This record gives sequence, C-alpha cells and structure tokens, in this order.
Amino acid sequence: MDCIDDYTHKSLNVMYFSKCIPTKEIQDTIKPSNVFCDCPGICNKESNCSCMRHSGTAYQFGDINDSETYVLSYKNKNRPTYECNDQCQCKNSFCGNKLVQCGPRKGLKVRVCDDERKGEGIFTERLINSGNFVCEYVGEIISEKEASTRFKINAKHKRMNYIFCIDEYFGENNIKTFIDPTVYGNIGRYINHSCDPNCIMVISRIQDNIPVLALFASKDIEIGQEICYDYGIADRSEVLKDDDVDRTKCLCRSSNCRGFLPCDTRII
Repeated sequence: MDCIDDYTHKSLNVMYFSKCIPTKEIQDTIKPSNVFCDCPGICNKESNCSCMRHSGTAYQFGDINDSETYVLSYKNKNRPTYECNDQCQCKNSFCGNKLVQCGPRKGLKVRVCDDERKGEGIFTERLINSGNFVCEYVGEIISEKEASTRFKINAKHKRMNYIFCIDEYFGENNIKTFIDPTVYGNIGRYINHSCDPNCIMVISRIQDNIPVLALFASKDIEIGQEICYDYGIADRSEVLKDDDVDRTKCLCRSSNCRGFLPCDTRII
C-alpha cells in the first residue's frame, strides 16, 4: 500500500522521503519478509493472522479505517512489531494490522523551539493519546563502516549527528542497522531528545528484513507540546562518560536530565 505523507522539509539541503532508502551496499542484504498471512479480510485473532501471531504488539482501534484511533499494546516486548505486508492475502488498506506503513499522523508542525539553542522541533496541533503512532524515523540505511565515517566527519566539522543505531539481538546474533536522515529523511529527523520523553521507539518489520523505526506516544501529548524521545539507552551511561568524546550538552530541562545527549561510542 502507498504511504500517505503530505509533510515537507523547510531545509533546502534536505530531500524529503517518506520511506527509508538503503544504500547500494545494503541492498544486497535485503530479503523479503518471511512473515505473511492468508487472512481473507480483516486480520484478528479469529482469522488466525500469522503476522499478528509473530508480532510482539497488537493494535487496538475505535475505527478500523481511521489510523489515528489505533493504540499500540504490548504482548511481548522482546519481539518486534510485524505488520501485514504486500505478500499477505489481506488486501484492505486497513486490515487491523497496518499502521506504521500508512504514514505519519496529521497535525505535526515543525517550528523553532522556545529555547532557540535547540533549533527546530516537532510540535502537535492535535491531542495525541498514549499509544498512538506519531511517525517513522526515515533516512538512508547505511553500513556500520559508513556510519563511523560519517560520524567522524560530522564531529570534525561540528555538525549535528542524526545517525540512529538500531541494536537487535536474536539469540547470540547481534544485528545493527544504521539510519542517517542528514540528507534524505522525513519529519522524524526534527524530533529532539529528552531525558523525560513523551514518545518511545518501536521496532517494526513490514516488507522485508530491514527494521522500521516507529515513534509512538508513551503518554498523552497535549496540543502545543513538543514531541520528543530518548536518543539513547540509560544503561549505557558508563559508555557515555568517555572523556575522548566531544559530547553535546542536553537542553531538555527535565528534572532527571543526564546533562549530555546520548552517544554510542562503539561506532566512533
């Protein structure tokens, strides 16, 4: 199904893309999803949807045709979200298990933050309920080697680093996926960090084995509030104390602020 994304970039040096773009070296690693269903219509427990059985989450909704009523609920936090995809028999735009692929929610606004040192951020013009989908974090899918190279170049020229590392474990296998929205990205690149965020990142899988990074509200977000998430993981605090890293001061002003933006020194 086609993603509906009517947002644009203000920045002229950024190309707006609604879905992630794998670089050439990543394309050879992409494989179609091996999870798909044969549901004749709406996907639910009664239809015995294979995608929903594999998924660590489920969507509850008031109106199956209105993606903004969908609320995420967890079944198993150790498993990613599996949405129905183009290989599935369910051909409805909304089958009950399609949300992230439908594009960002309406009412998001990019503007300069009240603290101008933070630059631009995303604010909501509509109430967002806890569990609602906000948007995907879109960019180039790059290798770890390329991520390290770009990180060093950004640091040398004192440029903002947008590279996000998805760190997954499947048994003893550790798989890392790097997303860089510096030049190619969507509205998600403007979301700022907070040590007390109102959104969480949820790993989803849809068409292939490349993870999709989706932001969901972790609490109710009132009209006019800034949307934010935690750029890192709290238990990496010892790694973040590396004196050799030129760290960026955190401006979130939350009561539990850790002082500096998270930075994974393993890719530096």
